[in-house]
Amino acid sequence: MWSSLYLIFLFSSSTSAVWPVPQFFKHGNSTLWVSESLQVTYNGQNLETKLQDVHPDLLDVQAGQKWGSQVPVTQFAAADSLNFSSSDIVQSAVSRAWKTLFSQNLVPWKFHPRNELPQFEPSGSAEKIYLSSLKITQTGSDTASTFKPLAGEVDESYNLTIFQDGTAKISAVSSTGVLRAFETFIQLFYEQSSGKGVYTTLAPVDIIDAPKFAHRGLNLDVARNWFPVSKILQTIDALSWNKFNRLHLHIVDAQSWPIEIPALPELSEKGAFQTGLTYSPSEIQQIQTYAIYRGVEVILEFDTPGHTSVVGLAYPDLIAAQNAKPWDTYCAEPPCGQLKLNSSAVDTFISTLWNELIPRIKPYSSYLHTGGDEVNLNVYALDETVKSSDPAVIKPYLQRFMDRSHAQIRAAGLTPMVWEEMVTEWDLDLGEDVVVQSWLSDKSVERIVKGGHKAIAGSYQFWYLDCGMGQWLGFHQGDSFQKYYPFNDYCSPTKNWRLIYSYDPTANLSPSEASLVIGGEVHIWSEQTDPVNLDMMVWPRAAAAGEVLWSGGKDAEGKNRSQLDAGKRLGVWRERLVNRGIQAGPVQMVFCTQHDPDECSFPAITKNAPGHPALDFIPRTENGTTEERCSFVSPKLFALGLVAAYIIVKITQWISINRKIRELGGYAPRIKTYLPYDLDLVVKTVKSTITHKNLEAWQSTFTNYNSYTVEACPASLRCILTADPENIKAILATQFTDYGKGKPFHDDWKEFLGDSIFTTDLEQWHNSRQLIRPQFIKDRVSDLEVFERHVTVLMNALNKFGVQQGREIDISNFFFRYTLDAATDFLLGTSVDSLIHPKQDFAEAFAEVQRVQNLIVRAGPLSHLFSRKSFYAGLDTINSFLEPFIEATLNLSPSELDMRTKSEEGYTFLHALASFTRDRKVLRDQLVAVLLAGRDTTAATLSWTFYELARHPEVVMKLREEIRNTLGWRRMPTYADLKGMKYLQHTMNETLRLYPAIPFNVRLALNDTTLPRGGGPDGRSPIGILKDTPIGYSTMVMQRRLDLYPPHNPVDPSSFPDPLQFCPDRWEDWQPKPWTYIPFNGGPRICIGQQFALTEMAYTLVRLLQRFERIENRMHEVDGGDPCLKAEIVLQPGQGVKVVLYEMDSEKV
Repeated sequence: MWSSLYLIFLFSSSTSAVWPVPQFFKHGNSTLWVSESLQVTYNGQNLETKLQDVHPDLLDVQAGQKWGSQVPVTQFAAADSLNFSSSDIVQSAVSRAWKTLFSQNLVPWKFHPRNELPQFEPSGSAEKIYLSSLKITQTGSDTASTFKPLAGEVDESYNLTIFQDGTAKISAVSSTGVLRAFETFIQLFYEQSSGKGVYTTLAPVDIIDAPKFAHRGLNLDVARNWFPVSKILQTIDALSWNKFNRLHLHIVDAQSWPIEIPALPELSEKGAFQTGLTYSPSEIQQIQTYAIYRGVEVILEFDTPGHTSVVGLAYPDLIAAQNAKPWDTYCAEPPCGQLKLNSSAVDTFISTLWNELIPRIKPYSSYLHTGGDEVNLNVYALDETVKSSDPAVIKPYLQRFMDRSHAQIRAAGLTPMVWEEMVTEWDLDLGEDVVVQSWLSDKSVERIVKGGHKAIAGSYQFWYLDCGMGQWLGFHQGDSFQKYYPFNDYCSPTKNWRLIYSYDPTANLSPSEASLVIGGEVHIWSEQTDPVNLDMMVWPRAAAAGEVLWSGGKDAEGKNRSQLDAGKRLGVWRERLVNRGIQAGPVQMVFCTQHDPDECSFPAITKNAPGHPALDFIPRTENGTTEERCSFVSPKLFALGLVAAYIIVKITQWISINRKIRELGGYAPRIKTYLPYDLDLVVKTVKSTITHKNLEAWQSTFTNYNSYTVEACPASLRCILTADPENIKAILATQFTDYGKGKPFHDDWKEFLGDSIFTTDLEQWHNSRQLIRPQFIKDRVSDLEVFERHVTVLMNALNKFGVQQGREIDISNFFFRYTLDAATDFLLGTSVDSLIHPKQDFAEAFAEVQRVQNLIVRAGPLSHLFSRKSFYAGLDTINSFLEPFIEATLNLSPSELDMRTKSEEGYTFLHALASFTRDRKVLRDQLVAVLLAGRDTTAATLSWTFYELARHPEVVMKLREEIRNTLGWRRMPTYADLKGMKYLQHTMNETLRLYPAIPFNVRLALNDTTLPRGGGPDGRSPIGILKDTPIGYSTMVMQRRLDLYPPHNPVDPSSFPDPLQFCPDRWEDWQPKPWTYIPFNGGPRICIGQQFALTEMAYTLVRLLQRFERIENRMHEVDGGDPCLKAEIVLQPGQGVKVVLYEMDSEKV
C-alpha cells in the first residue's frame, strides 16, 4: 500500500524531474516511446539523427596524449572557417541528443521503492505509441552576436510541446534556444529497464522557458594545475547540459603561463609547467568553436597587474618583487611578483599581448577579462618606477594602467571585464561598459551596481567550489602548526549544493540595482583540483548554481524553491550526468532517493497544532454602539469628517503607491497635460487615431521628453508608453508572466473576439494556443493549393476590372478581399467569394466591426460616447454567417470528424478545432480571432509591399529576375522555392520593418514588477510598475528609430541605407539587433500563424510578378509620397494603393 501511494507521489512530482526547472511546465500522464528513426525537421528540412559527437565538418578528432599529462587528451585540427551555420549547430545538437537518448539514457531505479520499478515504467512488451515527428522551428535569424553575445544579446527562450498524438514541436528565436530546448527534451525520457526502448510517461507536454539571468558561467582555473583540452571540452559539454552559457578560463596566473603567444613565445616556453603542456592558438580556437556549437561563450582572463610573477621567467625586467620573500608579505600565495606600474616596457608588453590575443578572441567572444584582483601594496615599494606602498601614490598609476589596457580592448570592439577590487578597493574610474566581477560579498555587489556597473555575482562564501579541502600549504612544527591546526582553508567549510542553491545573486538590492546584475559564476580554483578530480569537485554542485541562474530562486508564485524538491530532481540529474560521462558526486544515499523526501529531512515532520480561533476585530464600545455615539455628532461636522477622511485616504493611497513604485524602480518622464485627468491627452489620442497620425504623435512625444519610455495618467490611471527594445523584450519574453492582456482588454474586446487566444491570459491563453497551434504545422502551411485557388480568382477579378486595359486600380481593396476569401476557405472549407461579390455582407460587416472596435479601445473612458449600432449589427452578421458552419461540423459523427481531420481532402480548420472541443462559443471565438489575424495582417502587408514596389521599380526588376531564375514565368512555386528566394525574403522583411502589421499594442501588468529601462535622471534605471498598469508599446516606432541602425551618410553611397526608406538590399549583409525587429511580436505569444502569413504573402507576390512586369505608381498624386498610416487594429494604407499593372507580353512568357 505504501509503495503504491509513494508511486503516486513520485509521479505527481515528476513534472519537476528536469534540471534546471523550466519557467512553465505542464504535462499529462500518457506514455509515448521514441525511436532512433524519429523524423526530425528544422525549418522544414530533414535532419540526420546518426550518432556523432560533433558536426563532421567542424573538427577532426584524433586521440593522443600530451607529455606529462595525467589523463588522455583529445587533439583537434583547426576549423577551416569561422562561418557558423545555424543548421549545422542544430544538426549537431540533434546528433548529440540521439546519442544521449539511445546510448546514455537513465533507468531510474534509484528513485522508486526497492524492486518496484516495473510498477512505474511501461511494459516493454505491450503495444507502443511512438513519437512520430519532431519539428524544430527557428523564428529568428542568427547573427554574429548570437554566437559571441554580450549578456542579454541572444534570446535563449524556447517552447517545447509534445502532443498527445505523438507529434512534437520545438520553437525558438535563435539556434541557442533550440540547444536549450534539446537539453530539456532529453530529460523527459527514460530507458526501459529491460532494454525495450526509450519512453516518457508525461505526454502531452507543454514547456515555455527562458533564463532568469543572461550570464551563467563557470570560472575554471587552468593555470595552477594543467588541464588537457579534452577535459575542458568535456566541461563545456557539462555546462551546456546544465544551460550555462559562459566558460570563464582563468588561463594564466603566478604559477604558470600555459597559453602560447606567438608574438611573445618565451611566455609559454618558460612559463609552462612542462614542455608540451601549453594551449596552442589552434587548440584555443578549437575550444572556442566547440563551445559555440554548444551555446557556450569562452571568456579568457589574463590577470593583471597582479598574479603575474610567471611573466618574470621570460621577461624579468617587467616584474617588481619577483619571487620576493617572505611570500605572505608580497602576495596572496607564492610565487610573488606583479607587473611594474609606471614602466614603458610594461606598456609595450601589454599592447603586444592584446594585439596578439584580440584577433583570436574577437570572432568567438565579446569580452576580455583583465583581472585586477589582489594587487599587493608592498610590491610597489620595491618597484623602482613607483617606490611606494602608499595607496594614494599607487592609485594614479593603476588608473593609468587600466585606462591604457581598456582603451585598446574597446578600440577592438570588445568589452573589458575586471575583478571587483578595481572598484571596491581602489575606486578606479572605469567606463560604464566595464563588467565587474564580484567574489567577496553581497555588499560588494551592491557597491558595484550603485556605481552604475554591470555586475557578475559569485560570493566565495557560497559559490567557491574548491573550499573545504583544507590547507594546500605545508606547516613547520611550532606556532604556525598550532595556529592553523586542523588546517582548514580560508573559506571552509565545503560549499555543499544546498548552500549553493540558497544563494541569491541580487540579495538586498532594489529592483533598479538588481537589473545591473547580469548573472553569476561559480568558481573552481585549482590549487587542489586537477583533471583527475575536476568532475567530482564541480558536479553536481555547480548544477545547483545553474538552476539559480536559469530558473531563479523563486517559483512562479514568488515562493522560495523547496530544497526537498530540488534534492530529488538534482539526484536524478546527477545520474544523467554520470551516464553521459561526468564523474559527478552523489546527492544522497540510495535509501533517501528511494523514499519520500521527508524520510531524510530534519527535523521530522509532525502534524500542525490546532489553529487559533479567529480574532474578533469588530469595533466595540463600553457605553453603547457606534451608531448611538454618532447620533450625538452634528450633520455638518459629520460631513466635514467624511471629506477629511476621504482626503486622508487619498493622500495615504498616493504615498503608498509612490513608495511602492520607488521601491520597485522609479518613474518614467511624465507627459505634460493641462486638463484634469489628462483629458486633453485622451482627446489628442482619439484625434490622432481618426486622422491616422498615431506614428507622428508617438514620435513627437518621445522626442519631446528625450526618452523612448514615458508615462501619463488619463482618468487617474497610470499608463506607460514605450518603444524601447529592452522594455519590449521584458514585456514579451523575459518577464512574460508579469504582463498579459488583462481584464480591461478582455472586457473591451469580448463582444468581438470573446475568450479567444488574443484576449486571454495564463491558463486560458495557454489552452487556446494548444488548441490552435497544431493547425499551423508546416504540413498545413506548406499546402499551397488554397492559395493558388484564390490567386486564380484574384487574377480573374483583376481582368474583370479592366487591368489589361491599363486601368488604375486600388489593389489594396483586392488584397483585403483576396485574403478574406482564402482565410474563410482555410477555416471553414467555404470561401465568402468577396472577390466575385464585392458587396458581400460578411466582408462589409467584418470591416465595420473592426472600425468601431478600434475607436472603442483608443477612446478609453470616452468610449461610451461612440454609437455602437453598426457594431452590433455587424456582429449579428458575422455570427449568423458562422453559426451554420459550426452547427454542421458539430452534427458530424466522431468517425466522420476524425476522417476529415486526418484527410487532406475536406480538411478545414474548424473540423480540426471541433475534434478537440464541442463548445460552440470556443469554436466561434477562435474562428473570428484567427480570421482577423489571417485576413487583415496579410492583406495589409501585401498592400504596403505593392505601395513600395510601385515607388521602386528597381526592386521589381530584382524580384522578377530572382523569380525568372528560380521558376520561369509559368511554374507555380513550391514551399521550398519560396523559402529559397532570398531577395523575396528581403523584400518582405523590409516591408514588415517599415510597416509592422500590429504597429501599436498593449499589455497589462499582472503583478507588481518593473520595466528594465527608462527611469531615473539618465533614463537607464528600471521603472516601477504596479499591478494593473497598462503598457502601450509600438514596434513601428521602435523599428523606425534611427539610433538602432548603423549610421547613414546621405553623401556616401556605400554607407548604410536610410532606415526610413524602403531598401530590401540592406538585408543582404545586415541583421537587426535582437528585439529591434519583431514584426510578429516575440516571446511565448509570438504570432502563431506567422509562417502561414509569410507563405501566403510570398506565394501571392510571386504569382502576381510572374504575370505583371511593371507596377506604375499612382499614389504620388494622392499622398505626395507621404503614406497615410491607418493604424486601426492593423496598419493599412489609409488612402488605398492606387497602381496600374502592366501585364508581361505573352511572347516573353
